[in-house]
Order: sequence, then structure tokens, then C-alpha cells
Amino acid sequence: MTPALPPVVPAAPPRRQLLAATALAVAVHALLLIGLPHLGQGVRAGMQGTAFVTRVVAPPAPQPEAAPPKPTPPEPVAPPQTTPPPTPAERPAPVPRQTARPRPQPAEAPRPAEPASFRSQAAGGLEPEPSLLGPPPLGSFGGRSAPEPITPPLPTDEAGLALDAAAAAGDALTQVAPAAEVTYLTNASYGGQAVTMRTTLDWRQDGRLYEAKWVLYSPRFGAHTRVATGLLAPQGLVPVEAALRTAQAQTMRFDYRARQVHFSATGADEPLRPGMQDRLSVLLQLGALLAGDARRYPVGTRIELPAAHAHGAGTWRFEVQAEEPVAALGDRELPTLRLLHEPENAQDARVEVWLGRTVNYLPVRVRVTEPNGDTVEHTMQDAYTQRVPQSAAPLR
Repeated sequence: MTPALPPVVPAAPPRRQLLAATALAVAVHALLLIGLPHLGQGVRAGMQGTAFVTRVVAPPAPQPEAAPPKPTPPEPVAPPQTTPPPTPAERPAPVPRQTARPRPQPAEAPRPAEPASFRSQAAGGLEPEPSLLGPPPLGSFGGRSAPEPITPPLPTDEAGLALDAAAAAGDALTQVAPAAEVTYLTNASYGGQAVTMRTTLDWRQDGRLYEAKWVLYSPRFGAHTRVATGLLAPQGLVPVEAALRTAQAQTMRFDYRARQVHFSATGADEPLRPGMQDRLSVLLQLGALLAGDARRYPVGTRIELPAAHAHGAGTWRFEVQAEEPVAALGDRELPTLRLLHEPENAQDARVEVWLGRTVNYLPVRVRVTEPNGDTVEHTMQDAYTQRVPQSAAPLR
């Protein structure tokens, strides 16, 4: 008997081939998506059954968008509370401000002594003012000789008596003006005739002696010069001799040993009282009193001094009338004190004087009315200090 032959398997229809090709393509894509590490597992699973195990990697699901935060309402603001200001006791003490300490400066060399200047106060308590007096400009000494010391008007023993007599004149403080040369514009009327000229006051003092000369000269009326010499004491001026130099000279001699004043015009002698002044010296003595302590002589005060007039003794009574500005020294306006002396008899003159606070109380203006009606008025135009050598003669 012949062996039986295996049955012939008919060829797969085309539909099966298509399914096989599709499965193969799916497997290849699965390998590409899964990667090489799963290749062995996929092959084995396909060999054991007909089912394919695949893993699908899906993208993460989109997260829902968060809603925007709701704005928080502002907190209510409490109304401002007013508190009372702290009392002085509750206030903190102020912190002192720190300032840098100045560095010590090197000591300056002492300055040379300056000419005496006004340091007193004017009537009514006015502030002190520096003196306008100064040395003359350079080149103004043409033709002048060197300054000479003042010749003592008394021998030593009599000078001591004069200084002792001055101590009885009182305790008023004085400050004598420094030596100066003053030029005045003078307007005068003699016998009804007017004349304008320049006059000079040559005031010299060295701290112990003084010499004053007021020179007035006109070609029409000639010379009319007053001179006075004397000593200086703590009480001010101590006259020794005074003279009026005109066509008929008149002199007064102060004798402190005999306590008498001799008048050449009458030939008489009068008692020499402490503090007695002549007509020129009294103007400078008034200035020395005011410069010493002007607060002692307010407006309305009357200053009385024994007077030696040309024809006899009397009293100088000067009333401090007002503080007045006077146009002087060119275009300046100087503060002054105006004093007035009314005549005490038929032979006495009326004298007005304006003493300048900024020129050491030297006369800025002087107006004199004589008993016969003649007048003369002097107004300061220039004023300069001058140097006076110290006299070597002893006074005691």
C-alpha cells in the first residue's frame, strides 16, 4: 500500500496576505514607537499568541487656566486724631548744635600807639564815635620848620603851686583834645563892614603844657589875635597868661603864688579863683569837660566857670542847649553840642560855641557878638593833628 501523501494546502487567498502585511506594518510601527528595549518582548508575545500588546503615549491633558485673583478692597482709613501740643515740660530738651572750635591764631605784634581819640559819650547817652582828626596829608608842610617844645610859662616852684590850686577846682573828669591845627572860614562885621577871611587855631599841648593861638588877620582891619599859655592838670586847663593882640594889646597874668590876676587894660588885680579861665582857654576847657564825661552835661545843664575878662573878673555861664549837626570840614555834617553864654554885664560878649563830638570836642563853630554890635563867626574847614615834642623842664 502506498503511503498517504500530506494533503495539499491550498494557497492563501489574497485577503489573508493583505491582513498579514497590515499586521507586519503595525508591528514595525510599534517597534519604532516603543523603542529597541521592547523589541524582544514584542517578538516573544507575537510568537506566543495572536494578540499585540501596544502602549500608547498620550500627551498630558491640558490644565485649566487659573482664574485671575480678585482685587482686595482697601482697608478703611481711620480719621486723624488731633493731640494737644506737648507742654514745655514734656518737650524734649534741644540738642546743642556742635560747632567746630576755631583754631588758635598766632598772637599779633603790639601796634604802635595812635593819637588820642574821642572815646566819651555825648549828652543823652549817644554812642561813642571815633575822632576824625588825623595827621595832615603828605607834602603839606612846605616851608615849615621842625616842631619845637613848648616853653614853660612858669618856673618849677610856681608851676607846682598852680597845679595844687587847680585841685580845688572840682572832681570833674576831663580829656583834653590832642594837639591840632584847625582852619576856619570866618565871616565878620566890624563897624558895619563885612569881611570874609581864613583864620587858624594853633592848639599845642604835650600832656603837661599847652599853648593856644587863634590868628585873625585882615588887610582892612589888621590883626586880631588871641593867645593863651598854661599848664595841664587832671582838672583840665590851668591858664598862666592870656593876651589879645590888637593895636592896643591887652594881657592877663595869673599869679598862683599871690592868688591874683593882673589886668593890663585897667591895671587892677582881681582874686584868682580855682578853675578861672580866659576867653580862649574856656572854649578848650568846655571841650575837655564834655570829652571827659558828656553824660554829666545833658541838654539844659549850665556849666559855670570863673572868668577872666579883658577888663575884670566874672563868671562864664554856658548852657548846653541842643544837639545840632553843623556843616563843616568841607562837605561833612558834624554832630555837635551847642552851648550859649549870655553877657553878664555891659562889657561882656555873647558867645555861642558848637563843640564837635567827632573832633574831640574842639570848636566846630564859634559866634561872638561884642557889646558894640560887632560880630564874628568861625566855621571849621580843616583840622589835623600835629606833633609837639615833650618839654624837658620839670614842673615840680
